[in-house]
Amino acid sequence: MTLALAPMLPKKIPRYRAIADQLINDIVGKKFAVGQALPAETELCVQLQTSRHTVREALRILEEAGLIARRQGSGSEVIASTPPVRYRQTVDSIEDLLQYGNTSRFRIFLSHDVSATAALAETLRCAVGAPCIELHGLRSERGEKGRPFAVSHVFFPPQSARRRARLLDVATALPVMLESLDSRILGRIEQTFEAVALDADIAALLQTRKGAPSLRARRAYFGREGEIAVVAVSWHRSDLFRYATVLRHESA
Repeated sequence: MTLALAPMLPKKIPRYRAIADQLINDIVGKKFAVGQALPAETELCVQLQTSRHTVREALRILEEAGLIARRQGSGSEVIASTPPVRYRQTVDSIEDLLQYGNTSRFRIFLSHDVSATAALAETLRCAVGAPCIELHGLRSERGEKGRPFAVSHVFFPPQSARRRARLLDVATALPVMLESLDSRILGRIEQTFEAVALDADIAALLQTRKGAPSLRARRAYFGREGEIAVVAVSWHRSDLFRYATVLRHESA
């Protein structure tokens, strides 16, 4: 079965999202029935004239929506023809998520090379041993006496020589980091939170005691084509930081 994208697409819709939307419409419209296999990844790449990585990102969206099941070596099988009812965060745009940066101040105090370990290579989708960059920064309340409330470790996959030089210079690293977090070039942000006790080093930076409770956030920022742009891990003082969301019931 051959697929073809409509010739005109809104400029701001990333390619993988447009493909995912088309496949969802095909499944809802019974073009692919429950129990039927979708075309193989390689076939979709040829039909849609796009990369395998883009196709995989599109299929990931369908899998998360509960429409397909993906099995290693067996392709993707349609398991439902209607997306399930879900709960959606009302403050869910990238612009909204980045807003708290406007009400605080972020200072980078350390930047260094880091050779990608197996775990970091998997996180940043790069080769083991690849030359990556790690920044350490401190976020504080605005004002001369603003209290620090978060410490962040920010990881970049391999960069061009020019960007690499700027990121490794503490004086120029922040503008480059902000360029990578520009909502106009990001496609999505994945984030997880967990409660942890602060170790001695992080506690000292946050001017609190070792073992104090904190909220650790891990955020992965992806570009429009699904590539990793930045991964940040941040520790927030529980007495100075609160993360609030509102969930709204809706049908997908």
